[in-house]
Amino acid sequence: MIKRVFLSHTINTETPAYGGRKQVELDRISDISNGDTANNTRLSMSVHTGTHLDMPLHFFADGQDISSFDADFWFFSKPLFVDVEPADYVVGNELVSKLDNIEDRGFDCIIVRTGFDRFDEDNADKNYGFHESIADYIRNKYKNVRLFGMDTLSVSSFQNRPEGRKAHKAFLNPEKPLILLEDMKLDYEGLNMISRLIILPLRVDDTDGLPCTVVGETE
Repeated sequence: MIKRVFLSHTINTETPAYGGRKQVELDRISDISNGDTANNTRLSMSVHTGTHLDMPLHFFADGQDISSFDADFWFFSKPLFVDVEPADYVVGNELVSKLDNIEDRGFDCIIVRTGFDRFDEDNADKNYGFHESIADYIRNKYKNVRLFGMDTLSVSSFQNRPEGRKAHKAFLNPEKPLILLEDMKLDYEGLNMISRLIILPLRVDDTDGLPCTVVGETE
């Protein structure tokens, strides 16, 4: 029997963003309680809010946006989930040492759980990021991987933004992009039992990021 779980957060006015900002605005522009016929809400936020994708256009003027990828791209049948304990704000060797011991079995995406708690007020302007060298390491070892996901707010640590910019460019290189899936909800205990990942991005042309819903399937 197939079981499906959400691996993405819902969005609300308390949703944290990079650097500890809260930038979601929900405005009720018509309201039944005020005598209007129906409720209608205007949503205002960055495309890099909540569980979201970073597209190559985020850091490259000629980078791909959502229109460059067909529907099949967003279905992953061989996900690899990896738990790491970050030694510092920028994750590097601790992830590589784990991957060194995992042979390529045709994985098409890599999802990293760091244990980052986005709801901890002490983490409001702190998050783990990843070293730029990981991008090429993955490309060289795992030939089919096309997406790199994480539970932290961004591949860029707010504590080391210069390295974060390098990491974004390394992963999102339009020649062979590793699409970034940031701020995932990875508290599901049976994470390693998930055999299929479905990503449903909001389809908006000419944007550098896309909020999305992520569903994991177990059998």
